[in-house]
Amino acid sequence: MFCKRLGLILLLWGLFVIPLPAAMVSFLIIEDGLKPDAQSGHYSAVWEDSLMGVFFDAGHIVSNSPVLRVEQLSVTEFPAEARVDYTDASSGGADFFVLAVLDFNTEDRRTRPKSVTIKIFTTESRNLIFQQEFPAGNGVNAQDEYSRAQDIGRYIAAQLRDR
Repeated sequence: MFCKRLGLILLLWGLFVIPLPAAMVSFLIIEDGLKPDAQSGHYSAVWEDSLMGVFFDAGHIVSNSPVLRVEQLSVTEFPAEARVDYTDASSGGADFFVLAVLDFNTEDRRTRPKSVTIKIFTTESRNLIFQQEFPAGNGVNAQDEYSRAQDIGRYIAAQLRDR
């Protein structure tokens, strides 16, 4: 009986004391291609919430910067518009900086993104460790868009597991 209790105590102690690796990940959503007075609908919030939720559920510590809107994003590996947010994330202790650029299409008077480009940078050296473009804005409603964004978020979160 004593051995069973001791074994149970050691098992519980091991579960609570052994540190689990968790990365701190900071997110920035950029709305590209919108005029300052244009409505972006719910897309930025949907993508931000779904990506952060997936990373949190995967065990990461998450933070975010306010959504940034630009009419034309600089075409570089690391856009100048994101430097302030990157510096804040880095000085705040983030291990990774995830940049999600929603490329909006304002044709036919409907404002919806046509794609989202996800870039993951390390904050230690600003190395780009992941970049991929995904379709966006093609969900039939907000819930469908949220589900699609979560699926993409799971794929992206898996990229950090190997790092």
